[in-house]
Amino acid sequence: MERAFKKRKLNGLELKNVFIKAATYEGMYDDGLPNKDLLNHHVDLAKGNVALTTISYGAVSPEGRTFSGQIYIHDRTIREFGLIADKVHEAGGKISIQLTHCGYFSKNKEFKRPLAPSRRFNAYGFFSGIPFSKAMTASDMQRVSEDFAIAAAKLQSAGFDAVELHMGHGYLLSQFLSPRTNKRKDAYGGPVAGRARYPLEVLKNIREKVGGDFPVLVKINMSDGLRNGFNIEDCRYMAVELEKAACSALILSGGFTSITPFYLLRGDVPLMGMIRNGTSLPEKITMALFGPLIIKKYRFEPNFFLAQAKEIRKVTKMPLVYLGGVDSREGIREILDEGFDFIALGRPLIHDPYFLKKLETNEIEKTGCNRCNECIVEMDRGGIRCTIND
Repeated sequence: MERAFKKRKLNGLELKNVFIKAATYEGMYDDGLPNKDLLNHHVDLAKGNVALTTISYGAVSPEGRTFSGQIYIHDRTIREFGLIADKVHEAGGKISIQLTHCGYFSKNKEFKRPLAPSRRFNAYGFFSGIPFSKAMTASDMQRVSEDFAIAAAKLQSAGFDAVELHMGHGYLLSQFLSPRTNKRKDAYGGPVAGRARYPLEVLKNIREKVGGDFPVLVKINMSDGLRNGFNIEDCRYMAVELEKAACSALILSGGFTSITPFYLLRGDVPLMGMIRNGTSLPEKITMALFGPLIIKKYRFEPNFFLAQAKEIRKVTKMPLVYLGGVDSREGIREILDEGFDFIALGRPLIHDPYFLKKLETNEIEKTGCNRCNECIVEMDRGGIRCTIND
């Protein structure tokens, strides 16, 4: 375990150990602005010995929000984010933020035609009167790419140590990568080289704005977890191309939020809480009637993405961040033995932000998180929290 707590370099950034707090949507905001709970959440993680903590879902433009009132990156939020960065630094940590755009996965009533690679039915927004997406034009794509790059540059100026470009989980860039959602007939569709073109252009645009030394991590699926989706072969191709495009580190993940949300999470499906969180009566009724049929449950196993992640380790030398089911000293040792450079943790740190400090001092051997996933429900009930260790 000693090697896990040794300093590591990420581009020019020195991290105090290998541990990154995975971006898990916090739901901590007031009228679209980060609140004190968000600040305290990430300061506690830094105090708990997380090397790099990641604020989740920083929408790069107003229409990039999944719902109105969600945080997006603009001058007012930048001031609040800058304060969070300062406090995390004071607590001994480094900070990143996830840059993303929802694409068609939206129930934001301010935008009746959400952008996507192709026109597509939007089940998530159906009860909000947003049943279909709009296929992006060349000008749409150029504008959104610029939104990503400008957001990254603003956050760099505000004192952030890194940014994470979200190409996974069924959001916009993932929608371009997945053959399930990208039906374009132009140069941005078809085989994986075409589907990868726009996400790679966005990364290039960001890199040009922030320079070569600033860490830009990319989160990507190894599999969408669905038929005819982005798969491990596609991910191998992307890993090679992302390394050429000066990606600082690749965070390996999986799942498609709008179709296979628990492919990433594993464990219990908190259906009753999800029903309570429905934003309309028809949505709640639909979830109650059909939720058990359409929301697939995946059994939790420690290090559940390891077999897939090892396939990506074979094709690239760039730093890889392992994510998925790390919950113990033994699990951490296994990941490092397999040649991964960093480890991202989600639920163990939601359960206890001091999990790593306790591991390092031999106070505990593994997390107390039981994978009930009730913390996911709490995202929409005032902010993410562990319901068994509140």
